[in-house]
Amino acid sequence: MKILCYQGTPYHSDINKNIETVESTAKAASELGVDVLVFPELFISGYNIGNAQLKQLAQPLDGNICSTLKRIAIEQSIAIVMGFPERKDEDIYNSAIAVDKDGTIVGHHRKVFLFGDQEKALFVAGDNFSVFTLNGYQCGISICYDIEFPETTRNMAMQGVEVVFNPTANMFPHTAVPKTLARARALENGVTVIYANLCGQEGNLRYTGLSAIISPEGEDLARAGDQPAILISDISSSIKESASSTQLADLKSASFIDSQ
Repeated sequence: MKILCYQGTPYHSDINKNIETVESTAKAASELGVDVLVFPELFISGYNIGNAQLKQLAQPLDGNICSTLKRIAIEQSIAIVMGFPERKDEDIYNSAIAVDKDGTIVGHHRKVFLFGDQEKALFVAGDNFSVFTLNGYQCGISICYDIEFPETTRNMAMQGVEVVFNPTANMFPHTAVPKTLARARALENGVTVIYANLCGQEGNLRYTGLSAIISPEGEDLARAGDQPAILISDISSSIKESASSTQLADLKSASFIDSQ
């Protein structure tokens, strides 16, 4: 499974412009034989755009944002993982979806651990980490702060996940998250982690970049700096039996662990 991880700065509150970026990137990625294209947290709207704007731009799962992503996936024959502000009735979620190359939404995650007072004031927290199949692999999604809690990736790993997509908007000074915690989550669970971060400045936030594709051994298969970047790696050979996955099997068999 060939992955393209996109790192950049979204257009502020401009969904149409950000869709143009998605479309042009998907076209180029398809020509390079990429299977899955991964974008950062809330990339489609921008992350730090203020509560009023996010409320205005939020759309339901069957809205124009998702239908457009479905169209792009079908036209370019490529799967897309994308963060967007989701509206359901009166609630707004910090969400991400995985759209298969046939336009089917196979994965949908609502951020469980909301970061800081601003997110908690705007979004409703999700309540689960689900598993889905993409390109023959068992996959899951976490969003930004979710990955900082060991239990989240472990929860998915206990469900058989092999690949964790983590759209994020990690900002300075929190460089230990992409450098240390994301790699730890991969190693301790024997999973591949796709850490897709923003970079540049958005209002008063400066993003760390440092997006990465990380092997189940906790090693970087590809790593960005703090500037716009495209990371490409075929992770198929790295998704294999490892010491960590053996440890996970041992953990599942331990009498004090409820694997359900």
